Amino acid sequence: MRIPVAPSVALLALALLAHPAWAQEGGLGLDLSTESTPQEQEGLDMGLDLRNDDPKAALMPRFVLLGLETPERAGAQQAQVWLKTLARGALSSGMVSLGANLQETRERLAEGYDAAVRCTEVACLSEPAESLDADLLTTARLSLEDAGWTLRAWTYDRDKRVIHEDVVTGRNPRDAAFQKEAATKLSNRMMALARPRAVLKVSVNVPQAVVKVGERILGVGSVEARLPPGTQQLEVSADEYSTFTRTLNLKPGATESVDVRLEISGPAPEGPGDEGVAGVAGSRKGGPSIFKRPALYTALVGLAAVGAGVVLGMGAKDVEKRAGDADGDGIYDLSRKERLDAQSQANLATALIAGGGVVAAGSVAWLVIVPTRSAPSSTSLEPGGSGGASTALHLVVGGSF
Repeated sequence: MRIPVAPSVALLALALLAHPAWAQEGGLGLDLSTESTPQEQEGLDMGLDLRNDDPKAALMPRFVLLGLETPERAGAQQAQVWLKTLARGALSSGMVSLGANLQETRERLAEGYDAAVRCTEVACLSEPAESLDADLLTTARLSLEDAGWTLRAWTYDRDKRVIHEDVVTGRNPRDAAFQKEAATKLSNRMMALARPRAVLKVSVNVPQAVVKVGERILGVGSVEARLPPGTQQLEVSADEYSTFTRTLNLKPGATESVDVRLEISGPAPEGPGDEGVAGVAGSRKGGPSIFKRPALYTALVGLAAVGAGVVLGMGAKDVEKRAGDADGDGIYDLSRKERLDAQSQANLATALIAGGGVVAAGSVAWLVIVPTRSAPSSTSLEPGGSGGASTALHLVVGGSF
């Protein structure tokens, strides 16, 4: 029995085509329907290296296309076309430059690449954006939804830390109009978000100084960075050095250079203490205030004693005038007790006037002759001074008014 040749060849061809290897190639962020050889993968990556060599591109925001997730086989078969279309669409805006191709992106993110491709939140896209130094980072998904074939693209804006979503639907992944509409959407998104960069150059005299702009650390020591235009707060700090801060107004496409000189911060240089400073100030002012000198108050006490003595003496004089026999009856008009009291009053008046006069005169002499004595030295009377006053009082006691 002969077996027909044509049906056998057809069956063999179907068997060869039906290769059971619908495995996901996560390294490229593509859900490919067949395993790709390293040469094919390299060709895919290099085919998407659309970076612009124009020098002006250095000041454009850096755009990175993370990858395309394609759960369905029909979408995976068109993944390479879609990736090229999306990349060209973003760059066609003329507002961004390509920061990294797919191969570089995969190598830099390493094990975190697959999760980044499937991420649609700020929390998981901010770290890949920092690692790739991407100002605008886009990841996409091409899949069947209720509305049909749908492309969803999520673009992370690192300047404002927000995510923008764009959605396009079409008949099938091979539809050129569908692909073109998606590229146009992404181009418009770039035009809306892209802002020319400003270049900041910081020169610092301390190699280990940390340079920050806002919450972003630019590096250690002298650095050069591309930053979004606008008002930025620069901070340069290092251990044991004073912190340098300045508010910058960065212009689009302009270069701002800042020369920072940090100074060592430590304890203040040793100098005269508070007492020394007070002493110098006191000497410059010509000594303590007169109201802070005890001699002023001892002089007032002496004058008060003299005044009291005068009053008592005048009273004793009045009694003395009445001590005679005015009516001629041979009897004094004053009793013995009154006479003795008047004599004591006269003695006391003499003591007060003499002692108070000595104290007042000595105090006035102290104020005039010794005007620069320090306050501590004049807070108490010297033993000789007090003794002299006491002696003077003692010598006049017992005298007569």
